[in-house]
Amino acid sequence: MTNRNRPVMPRNSSARLLAAAFGVLVTFAAAWLFAHEGHAPLPTKGVQVDPDKGVLTLSPDAGSILDIRVDEVKHRVVEDKVLAYATLVSPWRQHAYISTRLPGRIVSLLVKPGETVTTGQVVARVQSLELEDLQLELLNLHAALDLAVKVMEQTKALSVDGGLPVKEHLEAINKYHQTRNALEVAKAKWTSLGLGAKELERLARENNSRLLVSLPIASPLSGLVIHADVALGKIVEPTEHLFEVMDLSAVWVKIGVLERDLHKIKTGQRVELTLSAFPEEVISATVQIKSLYLDPVSHLGTVWAELKNDLSKEARFLPGMTGRAQVVLTSPGDVLTVPSNAIVSDGPERYVLVEISSTAQASEYQKRSVVVGVETEQWTQIIGGEIYAGDRVVTTGISQLAAYFVPEVLRPSPEAAKNMGLIVEPAGLHVVEKVVDLQGAVEVPTERRVWASSQLPGTIQEIKTERNQEVRKGDVVAEIASVELHKLQLDLLQVHLELGLAETILNRLGKTGSGQRQFWDASSLRDALANRRDSFKRKLEGLGLSMEQVDGILVRRQLVDVLPVRAPRDGVVVRFEKVLGESIKADELLFEIHDLSRGLVRAHLSEREWSAIRLGQKARVRLVADPTFLEGGIVARSGHTFGAENRILSVWVELNGKALPPLQNNLLARVTVSVGRPEPVLAVPLESVVQEGTKNFVFVSDDQGLFLRRQIELGESDDRFVRIAAGLRLGERIAVRGAAALQTAYANIR
Repeated sequence: MTNRNRPVMPRNSSARLLAAAFGVLVTFAAAWLFAHEGHAPLPTKGVQVDPDKGVLTLSPDAGSILDIRVDEVKHRVVEDKVLAYATLVSPWRQHAYISTRLPGRIVSLLVKPGETVTTGQVVARVQSLELEDLQLELLNLHAALDLAVKVMEQTKALSVDGGLPVKEHLEAINKYHQTRNALEVAKAKWTSLGLGAKELERLARENNSRLLVSLPIASPLSGLVIHADVALGKIVEPTEHLFEVMDLSAVWVKIGVLERDLHKIKTGQRVELTLSAFPEEVISATVQIKSLYLDPVSHLGTVWAELKNDLSKEARFLPGMTGRAQVVLTSPGDVLTVPSNAIVSDGPERYVLVEISSTAQASEYQKRSVVVGVETEQWTQIIGGEIYAGDRVVTTGISQLAAYFVPEVLRPSPEAAKNMGLIVEPAGLHVVEKVVDLQGAVEVPTERRVWASSQLPGTIQEIKTERNQEVRKGDVVAEIASVELHKLQLDLLQVHLELGLAETILNRLGKTGSGQRQFWDASSLRDALANRRDSFKRKLEGLGLSMEQVDGILVRRQLVDVLPVRAPRDGVVVRFEKVLGESIKADELLFEIHDLSRGLVRAHLSEREWSAIRLGQKARVRLVADPTFLEGGIVARSGHTFGAENRILSVWVELNGKALPPLQNNLLARVTVSVGRPEPVLAVPLESVVQEGTKNFVFVSDDQGLFLRRQIELGESDDRFVRIAAGLRLGERIAVRGAAALQTAYANIR
């Protein structure tokens, strides 16, 4: 309140005694002022005030006119909250696309959108020419192998009797091995399509080229079919997403938090969610993960929670729903509270009026200063002051009664000093540096900011990592089903089998003593096949297969079903926006991985500022996302080029801290570069100076805790201190923190 609606209190002790004895005079003054401010007039009698004791006495009539009401001080749960917007999304492993492994024509549709499926359930069938060709190839190879066995046995018997040259028997053996190798490769093709061994055995046993007329398309997970882009007779390719399936047993709550609020959020905090679909219901969740990725455009951080659906009923929480989230920052539990409308804010003072007696003749109320904690619209936590559970405080009529307690001097109570965070220190000598202030942002170095991707096209078969999961270099973060991977393995297997045959032929030629030219040709072929085999092995190992997996292809004829996607370096998974079963291209970016162990701050400066900046200069960095963050560093490098459009040059500051918290890419920063360090001068912290118009002031304290506002003249300043040119002496005690609150109180007293 200002002096326009407060009575002017007497300033000498005799006047205060007179006011205590004759509260009517004060009452008339306050009543007149309030009436002229649009308020209902205060009572003109029945009010007595003792300013020294802070006690006010009201008659029943006066209390009735003011409609005085009280409420009890109690222990309650008080919570502080951060407001944000939320969207429900499907978890990584609970959302999938379904595709075919071979091109072809849809001949059977077994499910419709809205129906549920289980893992492995066939949802459609595709008639494929490639499948027909593969079955025919297998049948022909089985027949050719039977014939090769018979010829090999016959030529062996004839060669022993001398009726047939040994060379023809060797050629029959070679033919047998070639046919068997081709059959092994064809069988591997069959299994790579997900087709079972039983069908393969029946195909060989029954010699039926129409045994398998269509390729089944199966669901990779259990869930609800939410979309189907398919029809009978449609020609489809392996890159098409035919069905979309979601497991709705749980959904993630994606909460976008303002950068300035990020430092308040911790895992485990409660989330109160209000969805547009259920506007009257507050849904509880818990912060599970605080993302380490900051949107570069909106500068929103992401906080993740989770909601469960009861699948015995229709799912309530669906991906795509939006709403409002309130993250509960603090939950002090059972703490002492008063109704928030019982608190009077008078400059730095926060106080309540406690009912100390109530009789039929009069009621007495005493002013008691308090220290407040968490505040909500309904309740305020009390963490200091002479107030206890069971006390009764005024809640209605408090603003009118506050007019009787006008401070005459600026002497904050101990409770007020705690509320404003008041700190008093002697004015001293400080170095006021010459500085350049720059705007910037945290930048994870490019070598520490990498993507994990597949080197071959395919579909995402499995996701093997979680949000914010720490990974080591070489860890598998996903698996890709790739036709090209199968082709490479089949090529390796075929070359390996041909190499084995070539080595066998070479050994036999050596034993039979055949011509040298024939031996050389066989040796050259063996070497060429060995080089091809080694080349295929290196390719597969370069794609991410282990040596054990490659050996399994060669020894056990066991193809690797999926291509592993490995982390290219140590770090944290900060971003992934794909879906199970989604078709991807070669080298398409999948997982963004950041090594947050060491960050830089990229600052931007103009041409005019460039002349003052040099490599090696000291700098200080502050973050918007964390007001407590202050870290030193040095200007480590420069971009050496001004942008053609914005005329801005980039410089990078390397932070000094050894144990820095993980700094997300794109966090906004303020960078102060020191460009000169003169001798110490009389200076004060920036926050100790208040302004009124064009004038500057500090608050000087005496030994009794009385503050007087004093005008000062300022000199140069940096990001911490400002030089005092006149108006203050070395050693005088001033408010170095809380000066803004003292300024508000000073205006009220005036």
